[in-house]
Amino acid sequence: MKHNKYMLALILCLLVSYMLYLNRDTKVHRVIDGDTFITNKGDIIRMIGIDAPELLTLEGIESKMYLYNLIKGKTIILEKDNYSRNKDKYGRLLRYVYLDGEDINLLMLKKGYASHYKYFYFNKFKQYNNYE
Repeated sequence: MKHNKYMLALILCLLVSYMLYLNRDTKVHRVIDGDTFITNKGDIIRMIGIDAPELLTLEGIESKMYLYNLIKGKTIILEKDNYSRNKDKYGRLLRYVYLDGEDINLLMLKKGYASHYKYFYFNKFKQYNNYE
């Protein structure tokens, strides 16, 4: 009986620890390029609905630096699109990114650092298409 109580306590501690891990603030740890970054939780995020230029170009470097200066080290909110899939073919999470309530994916389009990614449909497809 004593063994069961210890097991239950251990499981409860692990469950609480896991819940705290999931609920901690999501911060940007590393910016890979103008539409992809890694969070402090280790998730690789591909910003849904946008496509930044490749890093081999000046535009690609400028796009990455703009995103870096905008979100690096900051607390963000990630939102899953309920229409499109959860991950891309490379296993990256497809997400809308918000900083202080602002849609960063849309901002990248408005500022010209990314173009509208039209190869699959998502909830904000029409809105993003206005900034092509």
